[in-house]
Amino acid sequence: MTRIILIFCAAILAYGQNGLAVSDFGTVAEPENHAVAVDRLMRYHDSGEYESQIRQVVNSAAVYLRERAMRGPAEKMAAVFDIDETSLSNWDVMADCGFCAYKFQAKRAGEAIAPTLELFNFAKSLGVYVFFVTGRQNKERADTMKNLTDVGYSGWTDLYMQTDGTTDPARIFKPRNRRDIESKGYRVVLSIGDQASDLAGCCAERVFKVPNPFYLVK
Repeated sequence: MTRIILIFCAAILAYGQNGLAVSDFGTVAEPENHAVAVDRLMRYHDSGEYESQIRQVVNSAAVYLRERAMRGPAEKMAAVFDIDETSLSNWDVMADCGFCAYKFQAKRAGEAIAPTLELFNFAKSLGVYVFFVTGRQNKERADTMKNLTDVGYSGWTDLYMQTDGTTDPARIFKPRNRRDIESKGYRVVLSIGDQASDLAGCCAERVFKVPNPFYLVK
């Protein structure tokens, strides 16, 4: 009987509750605490490193655009810009809720991401037609256009948005939108976004991804 009890106790120490293996100190391996992750993201943003890394990507995009324009516009050149966390920052909303999932709110308009706004204006100065392609739904069109205009974006060629109620992932509808742009006689020479899914698929000569460790869109 003593032997059975000892074996039973050893099994408890080895696996803990729900079959999780435990160490000699009785702790289980677990992911990083959410509060620690949030603190690291806050420091990454507030230190200036976030904007500095965005600027590095944007500078590379600007160099490419200049070189591409110098080759001569054999066709109408176009650049495609994502909106959220690429052209507009929703930092206040994200920080307030601890990086929870959130929806666009017209009353909490985003701020311009300065390096991207500079790239937007630079592209236009080169004669490149600029398009926005976003996962926001069409019912948000008026508020989105006002937000973009209010923070300095103006003179874009078109704004592609999701049809109200659709749930296609970005990796599906964004290349479809770029294909539609090219079907109208444009050549998409640049696409920039903050998610890999923004840039997946066809129809862009070069793609540039700005950092976004705050959320993931598939």
